[in-house]
Amino acid sequence: MTAVCLFFLFLIVPFEPRFTVPVGPLHLSLIEAVALPCFAILATGADVRGHGLRLRSSPALLALAVFVAVAIVSAALATVEPRRAFKFALRLAAMFACAALVARVDDRARTWAFRGLLASGSLAAVLAMLEGVGVRSIDVLLGAFREIPFNVAGVRRASAGSEYPNLGAAMMLYALLCGVVLLRGRPWLRASFVAAMAFGLCQTYSRGAWIAGLVALCAGALFERGRGRFVPGVAYAGVLAVFIFGQEISQIRFGGENANDFYAATYKSPKQFAMDASARVVVQVEVRNVGRRPWRVADQIHLSYHLYENSKRPLVDGPRTDLPHDVLPGQSVTLEAILRAPRRPGEYLLMWDLVHEDTTWFSGQGVTPGVARLLVGGAEEAAPVEATASGPEDPSAGLKVPASAEPILAPEALAWRPSRLDLWRLAARMWASHPFFGVGPDNYRWTYGALAGKKTFDTRVFANNMYLEFAATLGTLGLAAFLAALALALGRGAGLAAASDTARIAVTILVAMSVHGLVDYVLAFTGHYLVFALALGTLSAPKAVIPPDPSR
Repeated sequence: MTAVCLFFLFLIVPFEPRFTVPVGPLHLSLIEAVALPCFAILATGADVRGHGLRLRSSPALLALAVFVAVAIVSAALATVEPRRAFKFALRLAAMFACAALVARVDDRARTWAFRGLLASGSLAAVLAMLEGVGVRSIDVLLGAFREIPFNVAGVRRASAGSEYPNLGAAMMLYALLCGVVLLRGRPWLRASFVAAMAFGLCQTYSRGAWIAGLVALCAGALFERGRGRFVPGVAYAGVLAVFIFGQEISQIRFGGENANDFYAATYKSPKQFAMDASARVVVQVEVRNVGRRPWRVADQIHLSYHLYENSKRPLVDGPRTDLPHDVLPGQSVTLEAILRAPRRPGEYLLMWDLVHEDTTWFSGQGVTPGVARLLVGGAEEAAPVEATASGPEDPSAGLKVPASAEPILAPEALAWRPSRLDLWRLAARMWASHPFFGVGPDNYRWTYGALAGKKTFDTRVFANNMYLEFAATLGTLGLAAFLAALALALGRGAGLAAASDTARIAVTILVAMSVHGLVDYVLAFTGHYLVFALALGTLSAPKAVIPPDPSR
């Protein structure tokens, strides 16, 4: 029963829908809601009763327990989002419970867990391949797991059934490492599997996952005998090399933080407009391509605008204006854009913005939009031909603006996209200001913008470094406990991996997470912390529960 339970649980971990399931006062993800009864089955299963486990006999689990205790204290001390912090501490407690339960079951049940992960991660790779080659009919399905599609310089980044491409890449990587061990008796099938999974990983454009995969495969080869042990790493590196050298976007991704300079642009237009309500005017806007990529008419790059009524609500996006011809890097073009005034008089913030249709707004890639002030007054229904655009010298002093108008959003807020280095510096500042217990579990994303002096910021952004995330949110004590759990598990795994398939899979997964964690943070998401728990629990089991591989 425990084997079936673990197989089913890890068969769904790569796919976490965006909706939540109410369970008492909590709102759980679907995977968490499924995991709870699975934990109950694992805790009461007849085939685990004979495998006692004490924390003092498992140093890695003991360190993980300390890690959870620090998280609970940190949540109690949190001054920002305390309820969210406590909920995240409970998630970490669930991770510990999963690891402890996995350590109690027999090795056959853990093998089935890794088989489930192999199957589900392979399905994620298939979805990534389909999305990467342009099959857009699956977008409806993928929309259940992500908010929007992801792109880099106009090229789709596959998310593979996850919320973000990096998360999907990590799940495929875990499945790849499972397959390398479980398929080692079939060398040709294993090599083909590795090549296919590597191609799926390529579609995510996740540099951290690519590198982590290569390091983990090399680590796994150290525990395998025979000349074929390096074949998976060679096949993996070969597919990656062909993809990177055949894709300009991949080369740019490895050459810098991102490919945003493909979308670099500047705008010239009047800085202020005075219009009647509901009026329409044709405005000349000069846009200049200061990036590295031509703007092709065939690529459907258009000029539009965002109209903001206050600092929190975008009122409307404007109509599209076509490019008259291809615009090469360094060239400018003057477009005649139609500007429509809102029906309600007042003061508005107008932001000119280029859009690559079905891909991204330029502001979404960090490009500062062209900013203007729009003053709307007069009749509710004004004739469109009577509207005029005032230039920078026109102060429109006679136009009355409501005294209660809210502050207009700062133009740079729409385009603020901090780099990884910026996020790391902010995490270090948080750590320095709360050195012992941090700012509270999961609170980095709720506080980094205010620390940077921004009134508005994206609360979906993490520190993009697992270690700095824990340092900022759980302080030195939390980071030390996590590092101790990781090191103790890997230390024990090094002595078991040569003789046990499950131990070798667990070691390579933890190696992959450790490397990937240098540039991304995945443990905030249910499927990933369950995989971490599976790996750490496997390496924390009593030796009697991890029999030697009979094929050796």
